[in-house]
Amino acid sequence: MSLCLIASDPQDELELKQFFLVCRELKKKNYPFFILTGPGSKLSSQARLQGIRVINHRLDGSSGWLSSWRLQRLFKKNGIELVHFFDREAAGSTWKAARKAGIKIQLISWKPAWNLKEALGVLSQVDSVVCENDEAKRLLLKHNLAQGKLEIIPPGLDVSPARTARKDFLRQELNLQSDNFLVGLLCPLEDLKTLKSHLEAVRILDQEAPRLKVVILGIGALNLERLRQEQALEFENLFFYLGFNEQLAEVISALDLFVFGAYSLPEEYILKAMVWRVPVIGVMAAGMTGLIIQRETGLLVAPGDPASLAQAILKLYLDRSLAQSLSSRAFELVSSQHSVEAMAQKMVNHYEFLALQKGVKLGR
Repeated sequence: MSLCLIASDPQDELELKQFFLVCRELKKKNYPFFILTGPGSKLSSQARLQGIRVINHRLDGSSGWLSSWRLQRLFKKNGIELVHFFDREAAGSTWKAARKAGIKIQLISWKPAWNLKEALGVLSQVDSVVCENDEAKRLLLKHNLAQGKLEIIPPGLDVSPARTARKDFLRQELNLQSDNFLVGLLCPLEDLKTLKSHLEAVRILDQEAPRLKVVILGIGALNLERLRQEQALEFENLFFYLGFNEQLAEVISALDLFVFGAYSLPEEYILKAMVWRVPVIGVMAAGMTGLIIQRETGLLVAPGDPASLAQAILKLYLDRSLAQSLSSRAFELVSSQHSVEAMAQKMVNHYEFLALQKGVKLGR
C-alpha cells in the first residue's frame, strides 16, 4: 500500500521541518508515499529538491465534482490505503474524494485555528484526529468526538541551534554586569499571594548573594501599586522584565537559571529553558509535571516555601557542576521525547498502529 500526505502550502519553517521529518521517518522504514500539495507551493519545491515524490493539485478548500473525480482516480491508481490531511484546505479539497475512493485509513491534524463547527463534519468521520495538546483534546471531547479516535502528538520543539544564544542580552537590557548570575523567575503576576512568596525568597537571596540578580518574568497583569502596599520591593537584586514573549528565546537563553514559579503556567516555558540548556527549578509538588524530575532534570520546591526556594537557587548558584549536569540531562529528555524528531517518530508509529487496527500492511 501507499501513503499520501496532503498539505496545502505551509509557510512556517518549523512546520515544513516537521512535515519533512515525518517524510524522513517513512523513508527510513521504506514505506512508499507521496506528497499531495498545491502547484507552486513552497512545500512542492522543497520536496522535489529532497527527492520526494510530489503530485500537485489545487488545494483551496473546495471540492468540485471534476476535481473530486480526478483525485479518486489518483488515489486508486496509486493504491492509497492511508491518507493524512495536515490542514483545513487539504481536508476540504480532498476528503470527499478519499472517502469515495474507499481509502481505509484517514487521519487529520486539527488545530484551533480551524473553526471547530466547520470541521466537525470531517472530524467525526475520519479514523483519527491528531491534537497538539490536552486542551485541544478536551475541546473536541466536549463536542462528542469519540475519545478513542483522538491522539495527542505535540508538534515538537526544534532543538537544533537555530540561533546563537546571546548571554549578554538581559545584561544589556537591564544594565547589569557581565559577572552577574541571572535568575529568571516566571510567575503569574495576578496571583499576589504566590508572587509575594517568591519576593520573600528574593529578599533572602539579596542578603546571601549580592551578585545574584532575580528577574521577574511575569504572565498576566501586575498590580504594582497594590503590591507595593503589601510588600517591600526595594531589593538590590530584583528586576522586572515584562512583556517578554516576543523575545522569548533571547530572554531565556540569556539566563543562568530559570525558575518555573507555579504549576498552573504553560509547560512550554520549561521546555524552552531545557532546549537552551538553562538549569530549571520548579515551584510545584512532585508529579505536577513530567519534565522536572528531582535532581535529574531539575530541582523541585514545594509552593509557599520561600526559604526552600532561596536555598535551591543558592545551591545551583554555588554548584555550577550540578547545574550543568541537570541542564544536560534535561536537554536529553527534550531531545528524546519532545523534539520535532520525536514528533515525527510518534506520527509514523501512529500510522502503524492505525494500520494494525485496520488489518492493513504498510509497505509493499
